[in-house]
Amino acid sequence: MKILKYVIGLLLAAVGLYIFFRGSGGGESVCRALAEEISRSGPIGAVVCAGLALLSIWLRALRLRVILPDTLPLPPLGIAATALDAAAIRPTPHKGGLFSVTMVMAMLNNVLPVRAGEAARVALLWKRNGFPVMVCVGSLLVEHALDIAAYLSFLFIPPILSPEILVKLRGLHPAMIVVIWLSAAAFASLLGLFSLYALLPRIFRGAAARIGRRLPSKIKSAAARFGAEMESNVDWVAAPGKAARVAALTCAITLCYSLMLFILVCDITFSGFMNSLFSQAFAAFGAAIPLAPGSVGTLHAVLLQGMTITGCPAQKARAVIIVYHAVQYVVITGAGLLCVLGMKSKICRWGRS
Repeated sequence: MKILKYVIGLLLAAVGLYIFFRGSGGGESVCRALAEEISRSGPIGAVVCAGLALLSIWLRALRLRVILPDTLPLPPLGIAATALDAAAIRPTPHKGGLFSVTMVMAMLNNVLPVRAGEAARVALLWKRNGFPVMVCVGSLLVEHALDIAAYLSFLFIPPILSPEILVKLRGLHPAMIVVIWLSAAAFASLLGLFSLYALLPRIFRGAAARIGRRLPSKIKSAAARFGAEMESNVDWVAAPGKAARVAALTCAITLCYSLMLFILVCDITFSGFMNSLFSQAFAAFGAAIPLAPGSVGTLHAVLLQGMTITGCPAQKARAVIIVYHAVQYVVITGAGLLCVLGMKSKICRWGRS
Protein backbone atom coordinates (compact mmCIF):
# COMPACT_ATOMS: atom_id res chain seq x y z
CA MET A 1 0.00 0.00 0.00
CA LYS A 2 2.86 2.38 0.81
CA ILE A 3 4.49 1.62 -2.53
CA LEU A 4 1.19 2.38 -4.28
CA LYS A 5 1.01 5.76 -2.52
CA TYR A 6 4.54 6.59 -3.67
CA VAL A 7 3.76 5.53 -7.24
CA ILE A 8 0.54 7.58 -7.35
CA GLY A 9 2.34 10.54 -5.82
CA LEU A 10 5.14 10.39 -8.38
CA LEU A 11 2.65 10.03 -11.24
CA LEU A 12 0.69 13.01 -9.95
CA ALA A 13 3.88 15.05 -9.74
CA ALA A 14 4.83 14.01 -13.28
CA VAL A 15 1.43 15.00 -14.67
CA GLY A 16 1.58 18.34 -12.88
CA LEU A 17 5.08 19.06 -14.23
CA TYR A 18 3.97 18.08 -17.74
CA ILE A 19 1.10 20.59 -17.54
CA PHE A 20 3.48 23.16 -16.06
CA PHE A 21 6.09 22.87 -18.83
CA ARG A 22 3.68 22.22 -21.70
CA GLY A 23 4.03 24.93 -24.32
CA SER A 24 7.13 26.38 -22.65
CA GLY A 25 9.25 26.05 -25.77
CA GLY A 26 11.69 23.54 -24.31
CA GLY A 27 14.23 23.43 -21.53
CA GLU A 28 16.49 26.09 -23.09
CA SER A 29 13.65 28.63 -23.17
CA VAL A 30 12.69 27.91 -19.55
CA CYS A 31 16.32 28.16 -18.39
CA ARG A 32 16.73 31.50 -20.17
CA ALA A 33 13.59 32.90 -18.52
CA LEU A 34 14.72 31.47 -15.18
CA ALA A 35 18.13 33.15 -15.49
CA GLU A 36 16.45 36.47 -16.33
CA GLU A 37 14.17 36.29 -13.30
CA ILE A 38 17.01 35.33 -10.95
CA SER A 39 19.12 38.22 -12.24
CA ARG A 40 16.16 40.63 -11.89
CA SER A 41 15.29 39.67 -8.30
CA GLY A 42 18.93 39.11 -7.36
CA PRO A 43 20.26 37.30 -4.28
CA ILE A 44 18.51 39.78 -1.98
CA GLY A 45 15.11 38.65 -3.27
CA ALA A 46 15.98 35.00 -2.63
CA VAL A 47 17.26 35.79 0.88
CA VAL A 48 14.11 37.76 1.73
CA CYS A 49 11.94 34.89 0.46
CA ALA A 50 13.95 32.43 2.55
CA GLY A 51 13.38 34.63 5.59
CA LEU A 52 9.65 34.80 4.86
CA ALA A 53 9.51 30.99 4.58
CA LEU A 54 11.08 30.63 8.03
CA LEU A 55 8.91 33.42 9.41
CA SER A 56 5.76 31.62 8.24
CA ILE A 57 6.79 28.50 10.20
CA TRP A 58 7.51 30.58 13.32
CA LEU A 59 4.11 32.26 13.03
CA ARG A 60 2.45 28.85 12.63
CA ALA A 61 4.12 27.73 15.84
CA LEU A 62 2.83 30.85 17.63
CA ARG A 63 -0.69 30.17 16.33
CA LEU A 64 -0.47 26.54 17.42
CA ARG A 65 0.48 27.72 20.92
CA VAL A 66 -2.79 29.68 21.11
CA ILE A 67 -4.94 26.92 19.57
CA LEU A 68 -3.72 24.10 21.82
CA PRO A 69 -5.76 24.07 25.06
CA ASP A 70 -4.25 25.43 28.24
CA THR A 71 -6.01 22.71 30.25
CA LEU A 72 -7.13 19.33 29.04
CA PRO A 73 -10.82 18.39 29.26
CA LEU A 74 -11.80 15.98 32.00
CA PRO A 75 -12.74 12.52 30.73
CA PRO A 76 -16.47 11.68 30.90
CA LEU A 77 -17.59 9.86 34.02
CA GLY A 78 -16.81 6.19 34.05
CA ILE A 79 -13.89 6.37 31.64
CA ALA A 80 -10.55 5.20 32.90
CA ALA A 81 -7.30 6.36 31.41
CA THR A 82 -6.02 4.06 28.70
CA ALA A 83 -2.51 2.78 28.31
CA LEU A 84 -1.84 5.51 25.73
CA ASP A 85 -2.58 8.16 28.34
CA ALA A 86 -0.43 6.71 31.09
CA ALA A 87 1.89 9.26 32.65
CA ALA A 88 4.77 6.83 32.20
CA ILE A 89 4.39 7.12 28.41
CA ARG A 90 3.48 10.78 27.96
CA PRO A 91 4.87 13.81 29.79
CA THR A 92 2.71 16.48 31.41
CA PRO A 93 1.19 18.51 28.55
CA HIS A 94 3.30 21.55 27.68
CA LYS A 95 3.74 23.93 24.76
CA GLY A 96 7.51 23.97 24.48
CA GLY A 97 9.39 23.34 21.24
CA LEU A 98 6.42 24.00 18.93
CA PHE A 99 8.65 25.69 16.35
CA SER A 100 10.71 22.51 15.96
CA VAL A 101 7.58 20.36 15.76
CA THR A 102 6.08 22.61 13.08
CA MET A 103 9.34 22.74 11.13
CA VAL A 104 9.74 18.96 11.16
CA MET A 105 6.16 18.60 9.89
CA ALA A 106 6.89 20.96 6.97
CA MET A 107 10.17 19.18 6.19
CA LEU A 108 8.55 15.74 6.09
CA ASN A 109 5.73 17.08 3.90
CA ASN A 110 8.47 18.12 1.47
CA VAL A 111 10.10 14.70 1.21
CA LEU A 112 7.22 12.25 1.78
CA PRO A 113 3.87 11.79 -0.04
CA VAL A 114 0.34 12.14 1.37
CA ARG A 115 1.46 14.97 3.70
CA ALA A 116 3.04 12.45 6.06
CA GLY A 117 4.50 15.30 8.08
CA GLU A 118 1.08 15.96 9.55
CA ALA A 119 0.95 12.46 11.01
CA ALA A 120 4.45 13.05 12.38
CA ARG A 121 3.28 16.29 14.01
CA VAL A 122 0.48 14.43 15.78
CA ALA A 123 3.00 11.86 17.03
CA LEU A 124 5.46 14.53 18.22
CA LEU A 125 2.81 16.57 20.05
CA TRP A 126 1.66 13.37 21.74
CA LYS A 127 5.07 11.94 22.70
CA ARG A 128 7.09 15.14 23.30
CA ASN A 129 4.42 17.56 24.48
CA GLY A 130 2.01 15.16 26.18
CA PHE A 131 -1.22 16.15 24.42
CA PRO A 132 -3.79 13.40 23.76
CA VAL A 133 -3.89 12.17 20.17
CA MET A 134 -7.33 13.64 19.45
CA VAL A 135 -6.24 17.06 20.74
CA CYS A 136 -3.32 16.87 18.28
CA VAL A 137 -5.62 15.84 15.42
CA GLY A 138 -8.14 18.52 16.32
CA SER A 139 -5.50 21.27 16.29
CA LEU A 140 -4.51 20.20 12.78
CA LEU A 141 -8.12 20.34 11.55
CA VAL A 142 -8.66 23.78 13.09
CA GLU A 143 -5.50 25.10 11.44
CA HIS A 144 -6.59 23.74 8.06
CA ALA A 145 -9.98 25.44 8.44
CA LEU A 146 -8.29 28.76 9.27
CA ASP A 147 -5.92 28.51 6.31
CA ILE A 148 -8.76 27.62 3.93
CA ALA A 149 -10.74 30.65 5.14
CA ALA A 150 -7.75 32.93 4.58
CA TYR A 151 -7.06 31.64 1.07
CA LEU A 152 -10.73 31.84 0.16
CA SER A 153 -10.55 35.54 1.01
CA PHE A 154 -7.59 35.83 -1.39
CA LEU A 155 -9.89 34.65 -4.18
CA PHE A 156 -12.60 37.30 -3.79
CA ILE A 157 -10.92 40.32 -2.16
CA PRO A 158 -8.45 41.06 -5.03
CA PRO A 159 -11.18 41.12 -7.73
CA ILE A 160 -13.23 43.48 -5.54
CA LEU A 161 -10.32 45.86 -4.89
CA SER A 162 -8.61 45.55 -8.27
CA PRO A 163 -10.86 46.17 -11.31
CA GLU A 164 -8.08 44.83 -13.57
CA ILE A 165 -8.39 41.33 -12.09
CA LEU A 166 -12.18 41.47 -12.37
CA VAL A 167 -11.98 42.42 -16.06
CA LYS A 168 -9.51 39.61 -16.73
CA LEU A 169 -11.75 37.09 -14.98
CA ARG A 170 -14.79 38.18 -16.97
CA GLY A 171 -12.79 37.91 -20.19
CA LEU A 172 -11.58 34.44 -19.27
CA HIS A 173 -15.06 32.99 -18.67
CA PRO A 174 -18.29 34.39 -17.21
CA ALA A 175 -18.44 31.44 -14.80
CA MET A 176 -15.32 32.73 -13.05
CA ILE A 177 -17.42 35.47 -11.43
CA VAL A 178 -19.66 32.75 -9.98
CA VAL A 179 -16.58 30.98 -8.59
CA ILE A 180 -15.47 34.22 -6.93
CA TRP A 181 -18.84 34.71 -5.23
CA LEU A 182 -18.92 31.05 -4.19
CA SER A 183 -15.53 31.51 -2.52
CA ALA A 184 -16.93 34.56 -0.70
CA ALA A 185 -19.92 32.47 0.44
CA ALA A 186 -17.63 29.66 1.65
CA PHE A 187 -15.48 32.18 3.54
CA ALA A 188 -18.58 33.68 5.18
CA SER A 189 -19.78 30.18 6.13
CA LEU A 190 -16.51 29.27 7.85
CA LEU A 191 -16.37 32.61 9.64
CA GLY A 192 -20.00 32.18 10.64
CA LEU A 193 -19.34 28.74 12.12
CA PHE A 194 -16.50 30.04 14.29
CA SER A 195 -18.62 33.03 15.37
CA LEU A 196 -21.67 30.88 16.11
CA TYR A 197 -19.58 28.55 18.25
CA ALA A 198 -18.20 31.53 20.18
CA LEU A 199 -21.71 32.83 20.86
CA LEU A 200 -23.73 29.62 21.19
CA PRO A 201 -21.48 26.60 21.82
CA ARG A 202 -24.41 24.66 23.28
CA ILE A 203 -25.85 24.26 19.76
CA PHE A 204 -22.79 22.28 18.65
CA ARG A 205 -22.58 20.34 21.91
CA GLY A 206 -26.26 19.47 21.69
CA ALA A 207 -25.85 18.19 18.13
CA ALA A 208 -22.82 16.12 19.18
CA ALA A 209 -24.77 14.72 22.15
CA ARG A 210 -27.66 13.67 19.91
CA ILE A 211 -25.24 11.88 17.57
CA GLY A 212 -23.52 10.25 20.55
CA ARG A 213 -26.78 8.82 21.86
CA ARG A 214 -27.21 6.91 18.61
CA LEU A 215 -23.78 5.27 18.83
CA PRO A 216 -23.31 1.71 20.15
CA SER A 217 -22.80 1.63 23.90
CA LYS A 218 -19.32 0.12 23.53
CA ILE A 219 -17.94 3.18 21.78
CA LYS A 220 -20.24 5.88 23.17
CA SER A 221 -17.96 6.80 26.10
CA ALA A 222 -14.81 6.81 23.99
CA ALA A 223 -16.52 8.95 21.35
CA ALA A 224 -17.59 11.46 24.02
CA ARG A 225 -14.04 11.66 25.28
CA PHE A 226 -12.56 12.11 21.81
CA GLY A 227 -15.15 14.77 21.03
CA ALA A 228 -14.28 16.71 24.17
CA GLU A 229 -10.56 16.53 23.35
CA MET A 230 -11.10 17.79 19.80
CA GLU A 231 -13.42 20.55 21.00
CA SER A 232 -10.73 21.82 23.37
CA ASN A 233 -8.89 23.19 20.29
CA VAL A 234 -11.53 25.88 19.84
CA ASP A 235 -11.52 27.17 23.43
CA TRP A 236 -9.71 30.26 22.11
CA VAL A 237 -12.81 31.29 20.12
CA ALA A 238 -14.59 32.33 23.33
CA ALA A 239 -11.71 34.61 24.40
CA PRO A 240 -11.69 37.83 22.29
CA GLY A 241 -7.97 38.40 22.85
CA LYS A 242 -6.98 34.92 21.75
CA ALA A 243 -9.40 35.00 18.81
CA ALA A 244 -7.84 38.26 17.63
CA ARG A 245 -4.35 36.76 17.91
CA VAL A 246 -5.33 33.67 15.94
CA ALA A 247 -6.93 35.85 13.23
CA ALA A 248 -3.89 38.13 13.04
CA LEU A 249 -1.44 35.22 12.92
CA THR A 250 -3.47 33.48 10.20
CA CYS A 251 -3.39 36.64 8.07
CA ALA A 252 0.35 37.04 8.67
CA ILE A 253 1.09 33.40 7.79
CA THR A 254 -0.73 33.52 4.47
CA LEU A 255 0.67 36.96 3.62
CA CYS A 256 4.22 35.59 3.97
CA TYR A 257 3.66 33.36 0.95
CA SER A 258 1.97 36.01 -1.20
CA LEU A 259 4.79 38.44 -0.36
CA MET A 260 7.26 35.92 -1.81
CA LEU A 261 5.41 36.04 -5.12
CA PHE A 262 5.13 39.82 -4.88
CA ILE A 263 8.91 40.15 -4.45
CA LEU A 264 9.81 37.63 -7.16
CA VAL A 265 7.44 39.05 -9.77
CA CYS A 266 8.89 42.54 -9.08
CA ASP A 267 5.62 44.33 -9.77
CA ILE A 268 5.78 46.72 -6.81
CA THR A 269 2.34 48.27 -7.26
CA PHE A 270 -1.03 47.89 -5.57
CA SER A 271 -2.24 45.91 -8.58
CA GLY A 272 0.85 43.68 -8.33
CA PHE A 273 0.13 43.03 -4.65
CA MET A 274 -3.48 42.09 -5.44
CA ASN A 275 -2.21 39.78 -8.19
CA SER A 276 0.12 38.07 -5.72
CA LEU A 277 -2.76 37.50 -3.27
CA PHE A 278 -4.97 36.05 -5.98
CA SER A 279 -2.20 33.82 -7.34
CA GLN A 280 -1.26 32.59 -3.86
CA ALA A 281 -4.80 31.25 -3.41
CA PHE A 282 -4.14 28.99 -6.39
CA ALA A 283 -0.77 27.96 -4.94
CA ALA A 284 -2.39 27.02 -1.63
CA PHE A 285 -5.05 24.85 -3.20
CA GLY A 286 -2.47 23.22 -5.48
CA ALA A 287 -0.29 22.45 -2.45
CA ALA A 288 -3.32 20.96 -0.67
CA ILE A 289 -3.39 18.03 -3.12
CA PRO A 290 -1.76 15.53 -0.77
CA LEU A 291 -0.13 12.75 -2.78
CA ALA A 292 2.86 14.45 -4.43
CA PRO A 293 5.89 14.93 -2.10
CA GLY A 294 6.53 18.61 -1.50
CA SER A 295 3.55 19.46 -3.74
CA VAL A 296 5.90 19.07 -6.70
CA GLY A 297 3.95 19.34 -9.94
CA THR A 298 0.56 20.05 -8.42
CA LEU A 299 1.58 23.40 -6.95
CA HIS A 300 3.43 24.33 -10.15
CA ALA A 301 0.54 23.54 -12.49
CA VAL A 302 -2.17 25.23 -10.40
CA LEU A 303 -0.10 28.32 -9.51
CA LEU A 304 0.77 28.77 -13.20
CA GLN A 305 -2.94 29.04 -13.96
CA GLY A 306 -3.43 31.65 -11.25
CA MET A 307 -0.51 33.78 -12.40
CA THR A 308 -1.46 33.68 -16.08
CA ILE A 309 -5.05 34.65 -15.21
CA THR A 310 -3.68 37.85 -13.63
CA GLY A 311 -1.78 38.62 -16.84
CA CYS A 312 1.72 37.41 -15.96
CA PRO A 313 3.46 36.05 -19.11
CA ALA A 314 3.68 32.25 -18.98
CA GLN A 315 7.46 32.08 -19.31
CA LYS A 316 8.00 34.61 -16.54
CA ALA A 317 5.42 32.84 -14.37
CA ARG A 318 7.22 29.50 -14.82
CA ALA A 319 10.54 31.01 -13.78
CA VAL A 320 9.03 32.77 -10.75
CA ILE A 321 7.26 29.57 -9.64
CA ILE A 322 10.45 27.52 -9.86
CA VAL A 323 12.33 30.02 -7.67
CA TYR A 324 9.35 30.42 -5.31
CA HIS A 325 9.11 26.66 -4.72
CA ALA A 326 12.86 25.96 -4.70
CA VAL A 327 13.65 28.57 -2.04
CA GLN A 328 10.95 27.25 0.28
CA TYR A 329 11.88 23.62 -0.37
CA VAL A 330 15.61 24.04 0.32
CA VAL A 331 15.23 26.32 3.35
CA ILE A 332 12.44 24.37 5.05
CA THR A 333 13.98 20.97 4.37
CA GLY A 334 17.39 22.09 5.64
CA ALA A 335 15.97 23.77 8.74
CA GLY A 336 13.75 20.76 9.41
CA LEU A 337 16.74 18.42 9.34
CA LEU A 338 18.54 20.65 11.84
CA CYS A 339 15.48 20.50 14.10
CA VAL A 340 15.45 16.70 13.87
CA LEU A 341 19.12 16.59 14.89
CA GLY A 342 18.36 18.94 17.78
CA MET A 343 15.53 16.69 18.95
CA LYS A 344 17.79 13.62 18.80
CA SER A 345 20.50 15.33 20.84
CA LYS A 346 17.96 16.27 23.52
CA ILE A 347 16.67 12.70 23.64
CA CYS A 348 20.24 11.42 24.03
CA ARG A 349 20.89 13.87 26.91
CA TRP A 350 17.66 12.75 28.61
CA GLY A 351 18.73 9.13 28.21
CA ARG A 352 22.11 9.75 29.86
CA SER A 353 20.62 11.74 32.76
